[in-house]
Amino acid sequence: MKYWKIFLLLATSFTIHTSTNAQKTSSAAYHWLNFQWMGATVSGRAFPKAPIFLPIQVSGLKGNFTAQFDLGSDVSELYGNSIINYYPSHTELFRHLDTLNKGSSDGSVTMYPVKTLSLSAGGYTIPDVFLADKFGDEVPKDSLFTASAKNIGTIGASFVKNKVLVIDFPNHRMCLLDSVDRYWLARTTFVTGRLRKGRMQLPFTINGKVIWILFDTGASIYPLLVDKALWTVITDPNAPIDSIKSNSWGEQVTFYGAPMKMDLYLGAYRLPKANAWYDENKRLQEFNRQEDISGITGNAYFLHNIIVIDFKTNRFGVVRKDQH
Repeated sequence: MKYWKIFLLLATSFTIHTSTNAQKTSSAAYHWLNFQWMGATVSGRAFPKAPIFLPIQVSGLKGNFTAQFDLGSDVSELYGNSIINYYPSHTELFRHLDTLNKGSSDGSVTMYPVKTLSLSAGGYTIPDVFLADKFGDEVPKDSLFTASAKNIGTIGASFVKNKVLVIDFPNHRMCLLDSVDRYWLARTTFVTGRLRKGRMQLPFTINGKVIWILFDTGASIYPLLVDKALWTVITDPNAPIDSIKSNSWGEQVTFYGAPMKMDLYLGAYRLPKANAWYDENKRLQEFNRQEDISGITGNAYFLHNIIVIDFKTNRFGVVRKDQH
């Protein structure tokens, strides 16, 4: 069970509004779920597009709730500290959990399967949710029902299991399909990826060599984060080195960046010019080793694109710009 963040601000099946193979004549015909960017300031720098948040609903609870959309997490979670005050007592909350099958996250947070609560986002059911006990920011009792949105969890890879996810970054929206229909098939150029623990890995090509990179919607600050050995090969040795310090797994980690001296491709699609980054955090390096990847990418390369991720047949596609 994965729970790590390059940067983090602190049921059962899809049955509602999922699209079928019926031919669509325009993107407006789909059931879109709007998302919201959260801005952040890291090392004194403003990042207007950091985490992605979705509005969510929890059965039996009233409130303005959101959750971070994070495909780098293999599970979906409610944060115990953030939701506890919506219940009369700790005991009342735990009646909704399977306390006999608790586990632990990579960050040593105790996790309980959610048994009798249903969660949804814009009409889409969020399956296989866990409660992260004693995690997250507490919502004060006098603020439970104020107008401001309360971040109470994470929507992870369980949300897209055996589905097709379309993310329209320019219009801040996404939708789920049962399969890639003719509308998107005619407009999208796909590459074959790898699926591990529900997370999509992409075959990036640099200098003729394929490297496998995890696609993580929870990573927006760093376009490409790799190990130091690879970073040394692909970046300009004469360029000044940038650095940013941000939180990862509760630790302050320094990340180092420099411009790439080579073009980076996803299939035939040349990715925009950007800095590559590395860190020397042993926990993050061990994560890459366990997942058999060279690094991580996120939203930054695709902010002007529509992407189609097929979690059924392990494909990742970029919609051609003339087809937006």
